[in-house]
Amino acid sequence: MAKTPEEKREADRIRQQKYRARKKAHKQARGAETISLEIFKGTRNCINELMIAGEFEEQAELITLLLHGAHKLMLRDKSRFDDLITP
Repeated sequence: MAKTPEEKREADRIRQQKYRARKKAHKQARGAETISLEIFKGTRNCINELMIAGEFEEQAELITLLLHGAHKLMLRDKSRFDDLITP
């Protein structure tokens, strides 16, 4: 049986509500939080170049992976970590 346009819109609305609720529950379960970060032109250029080099589409993914990589490096080789974070 074919649905009317109104029924389709209602089904889409309900599906979208369920999707948003699942996404919110997932973020809450994982302890997600948003941080605010002020950056300057040089940092923006670095981010852009890293995104291109790593073929990233999202800044958040790049930054998350960089942080986890730096953490692993710190645990494995403190002197190389120190070299990494020294301006």
